Amino acid sequence: MRRFGKLALVGVLAFGAACRSDFLDVPNYNSPTVDGMAKDPNGIQLLAMGILRSERDQFAGYNTQVGVFGRETYNYFVTDARNISGPLIGIPGPQRLDYNGFASGQWNGRFQGMKNANALITAVNASALTTSQKAAVQGFAKTWYAMDLFYLIQTRDTLGSPVDIPSDPVSPAPFKTRDEVFAFISTMLDDAKTNLTAGGSAFPFTFHSGFAGYDTPASFLKFNRAIAAKVLVHRGSLGCGATCYNQALTALNESYVTAPGAATTLAALDASPQHVYSSTTGDVLNGASFAQTSFIYAHANLPTTAQMQPDGVTPDDRIVRKVVALPSPVQAPGNGLGIPALYRFQIYPANNSPAPILRNEELILLRAEANWATANLTAALTDLNNVRTVSGKLAPLAAVPAGSAGLDLIEYEKSMSTLYEGNRWVDLRRWGRLTHLPLDLPTHFRAKVMPIPQAECDARVVKPRGCEGNL
Repeated sequence: MRRFGKLALVGVLAFGAACRSDFLDVPNYNSPTVDGMAKDPNGIQLLAMGILRSERDQFAGYNTQVGVFGRETYNYFVTDARNISGPLIGIPGPQRLDYNGFASGQWNGRFQGMKNANALITAVNASALTTSQKAAVQGFAKTWYAMDLFYLIQTRDTLGSPVDIPSDPVSPAPFKTRDEVFAFISTMLDDAKTNLTAGGSAFPFTFHSGFAGYDTPASFLKFNRAIAAKVLVHRGSLGCGATCYNQALTALNESYVTAPGAATTLAALDASPQHVYSSTTGDVLNGASFAQTSFIYAHANLPTTAQMQPDGVTPDDRIVRKVVALPSPVQAPGNGLGIPALYRFQIYPANNSPAPILRNEELILLRAEANWATANLTAALTDLNNVRTVSGKLAPLAAVPAGSAGLDLIEYEKSMSTLYEGNRWVDLRRWGRLTHLPLDLPTHFRAKVMPIPQAECDARVVKPRGCEGNL
């Protein structure tokens, strides 16, 4: 099984340079250039793998942090109670998140990923690859650029975000509104689709094993369309309406989602490109696994919200499979900042368990939401019952009503199916339902968005909204 190397991108690039015919002409391995990588036979390979590694390395942190906001996780790191006070209590006057605190992350890494994508595009354009090979790499890079920007806007929402990487680091790119950011993401994903369609039969680099089945331009396009569909469903719920929902349904038809009612096994529901981990010296392990990060716990509300299977005794199988009771309660660090943790996740049983990026199960539920929103209630019912009966082992629903009652059903299935996958807080906010999140203590509050980090604010003469915290 192919794994990542042990060094960060810049370090990997240094060691990946090919031997020169003139052994006295030694490149500067500590500062590899894009031009140098374009001319290096291994350069495109290393740049592409650097992007995949960057995405993987941010996976656990993202799901954990937005999981705390969404009352899916607790971060009870024993020696630092700010992991509780930062996102759940904040600072006073009025109560809000601190832009210099523990709740302002998920920023720099995404822009670094976007910069890496730009570097790959620049390198491939300067390379001697064929036109179709260049198109394939451009489609790959643009897909990840859009994905990073999607992660950013999910955390900042109405605060907006820059969408460009400026060539001059002392001249920050302007902020765009949420809707402008979403439109930019959709356009870039569509541009990537055009590139991938023209990308020939193979990429000029090799993927790791987690992308088996998604490692040609045509099959990677299905991943691109899955991301595009998710973006469009979010846009549909945020004002774009039927136009975006219908576009999402079209994108889903071009993705790897199974046909309505066709996902009859858990393996079919789990189908997705994956991040891979290993215990190989220098590689990294899955930080979302309790075996690796034993201070991340499941929120106490999760089992209490589970519906019962037909026997009336056994909870929703998604809770049975994913959440396990602790031998004894774990007290929150700090004095009275949080309640005891009673459960942990077992989604990733080993510290080298792979992590799906965007599972078929979520795509089916996105299709259900799009069909519900466009009044195709019969199609929505088929998808909800497919997931509900196979993944939850619950009795099927008789009908999906229009309006808020139908959204109640979607909310339940989505929250159970995508536990600890970075969705609950984002979904409830876009649906206008943040009040559905429980408050463990009277001192806690429900954050709307993550603030713009202080360093980003300090770099600007005119401060963007969000530098004052989550007002």
